Amino acid sequence: FERLGYEVYYVEAHARTPSMFMEHEHDDGSERAARYIAAVAERFGLGDRWAFQALHEEGRCFGMSSEQLDRLYRDAALIVNMHGGTLPLPEHAATDRLVYLGTDPVEVELEVHQGDREAIEFLDQHVAFFTWGLNYGNPDCVLPWARPFSFVPSPPPVVLDFWDNDFVPDAGPFTTIGNWRQPYRDVRFEGRLYRWSKHQEFLKILDLPARVSTPIELALSSYEDHDRLLLEEHGWRIRPGYELSRDLDSYRDYIVRSAGELSVAKEQNVHLRSGWFSERSAMYLAAGRPVVLQDTGFGNALPTGEGLFAFRDLEGAAEAIAAVEADPSRHRQAARDVAREYLSHDVVLGDLLDHVGLQASKRSRTPRSSPAPARLAPDLSLQPLSRRPLKLPEETMEHVLGRPVPAVTAPPSPPVSSVVMPVLDNLACTRMALESLLANTHARFEVIVVDNGSSEQTRQYLEVLASRNRHVCVLRNERNRGFAAACNQGLAAAKGDLLVLLNNDTIVPPGWLLGLAGPLAVQAIGLVGPTTNRCGGAAEVRTSYDSYGEMLEFAAERREAMEGEPPINIAVAEMFCAALRRDVLDAVGPLDERFEIGMFEDDDYVRRVRDAGFKVVCAEDVFVHHFGEASLGLLAAEGRYGELFHANRQRFEEKWGVAWESHDRRRDPEYTALTHRVKAAVRRHLPEGSTVLVVSKGDDALVELDDHEVWHFPQLDDGTYAGRHPADDDEAIAELERLRERGAEYLVVPETSLWWLDHYGGFRRHLEGYRLASDDPATAIIYDLGQPVEAPAGLRDSA
Repeated sequence: FERLGYEVYYVEAHARTPSMFMEHEHDDGSERAARYIAAVAERFGLGDRWAFQALHEEGRCFGMSSEQLDRLYRDAALIVNMHGGTLPLPEHAATDRLVYLGTDPVEVELEVHQGDREAIEFLDQHVAFFTWGLNYGNPDCVLPWARPFSFVPSPPPVVLDFWDNDFVPDAGPFTTIGNWRQPYRDVRFEGRLYRWSKHQEFLKILDLPARVSTPIELALSSYEDHDRLLLEEHGWRIRPGYELSRDLDSYRDYIVRSAGELSVAKEQNVHLRSGWFSERSAMYLAAGRPVVLQDTGFGNALPTGEGLFAFRDLEGAAEAIAAVEADPSRHRQAARDVAREYLSHDVVLGDLLDHVGLQASKRSRTPRSSPAPARLAPDLSLQPLSRRPLKLPEETMEHVLGRPVPAVTAPPSPPVSSVVMPVLDNLACTRMALESLLANTHARFEVIVVDNGSSEQTRQYLEVLASRNRHVCVLRNERNRGFAAACNQGLAAAKGDLLVLLNNDTIVPPGWLLGLAGPLAVQAIGLVGPTTNRCGGAAEVRTSYDSYGEMLEFAAERREAMEGEPPINIAVAEMFCAALRRDVLDAVGPLDERFEIGMFEDDDYVRRVRDAGFKVVCAEDVFVHHFGEASLGLLAAEGRYGELFHANRQRFEEKWGVAWESHDRRRDPEYTALTHRVKAAVRRHLPEGSTVLVVSKGDDALVELDDHEVWHFPQLDDGTYAGRHPADDDEAIAELERLRERGAEYLVVPETSLWWLDHYGGFRRHLEGYRLASDDPATAIIYDLGQPVEAPAGLRDSA
């Protein structure tokens, strides 16, 4: 902190008798402790900037006086409760600058989870929370999230030049320094006891010395003679560790003369995968000494495999040491690199200061992204297996849901742009939307997530993401207030002048936000959206990608090809992604919340934008991926979509006194040619004047045939497009048979809708009971609904 531009004071204020400094019962332990603190403070430039407040002796102060301490607490920019080892005094908590830094995760987090009032009241006095549990909050961490305290993983910081050395420990052993038996602070969780003592974990690798060439030495405290004999019988070297840890120089020299560190972790951290990582291991790395440490999940935050290894069993520990033995100089350099890039004081403490809203005036570099950055895998499949409800490939789900929650470098404040994202579960889509947003947005922006009553898994993810990324804010609703209300809630909290509404079933590429901001520089334009793969309106363009990487390439190629092209006027900018200026919001007002859960609020809003004198456009050079109806698709699966669609359509028509029309589509040459081929196929294969159903997706161009009676499929009672696809096979079959009874004679499935025959398997089998009037997959498949064919026994019934 001193090197980052702050004046630092070291204070101990506790009621524990410093018995480790007492040789006899009547020794003045406090006096001896004070002399020790004074010597260390002097050595590191703190001089008279230290205090030992012996609360067990009625508050007797050493170093600074109690009056000086009171002034210090009032004036301090930050008070760090290291290890949470200090019970906060009223003068600490009154500042609203007291920060908790937990160095031993598990116990306090479980106490909060279990509702321990004392632990909750203790933490409540702090304003920010950091932990050496580097995996805390990730999907594979079993330790419960300690709501409402948002812990931020923050590794132990090291000052690298304290550990500079040229010593080559060719004959040195692997070592560690610690306690053997600690029969206390065990915890219970879900009916199981998890131990604090490390000796059980060491016993799991008892035979390790026989498996490696390099000696292994443990500098231990808290062990008995029989423990030493057991270890020595299995080839371990043992030496007392207490004297090493009392003296700074002895401690440093012991690490420097080691070949590396070999150590285990407490059972609590191993089994609950907290990601605990110790300052001792950080020091070994800073000294350029490889670390082989029992896996607690820290590999989700620190790179492993060179210089730093995480092992799970005896075999893994032996393999890691063998790797170091094969090329010790490479792994010594890799160890130092890990310390420099991830553990250096300016990286770790600079990030801590960022989180509490302070700046490091002398910071030399920013944190590197963790081994699990926000960017998604290039080969991640974006092709849904089904759409209502949305179902993604299993590999996509596993990759997205199993990823550690990312942390990215926050942009400078205050934000110029605010992105508002309503969320209701759909965790895989939500993660892809938010993590692509964090990875691919390079601007001064904030993200406001409005959680509309999501379940626990999604809620925890959002809280963890916000705790790690200070430009992400989560507003929580205990129930689903609806899309419009959630958007309004987020817009009311937004600080930027550029406002973006973004669905949680989108994926954004680099340049998307600046691309949307460009057209809004023209004051006449009030609302702008991107092109997309799926929206049902004029913004929809043909795409050919399957994976995330291919989508990025498609978006980049479109941006380059359309650079300089003016935005086009469109009837509706669908609000899966829509941007506006703050002055437009002030002029038009918030979204109309009468549309409840969702649908038709975008049709409504664009009319209001135009009535206020602004244009609604599509930015031709911006592309955003849209899965489509990730939330509303669930309603379709539950059979509630049609009810909501009809109700909101009626609300829209009553409000505006007009009949709603489906959104106009973009006419690209290939699709226009297809519509002509479909009409030609109908004329060629079907009798003039016949009644024909077309799976049209609402495109009126497909039902405009003078010599035939052509109907949308599916449709409302008045014959207009239903505005949605059937929820399932039964609904599709029922709609077909209803319209067949009303006189429909043929069903046309254009090439663009052939996915129906894969998605609705039962519907396809039902159609196999009718004769094919035309079988041309490049144009359309046409079924003759008046000509049943002989089907295998029971086929129609099974469908």
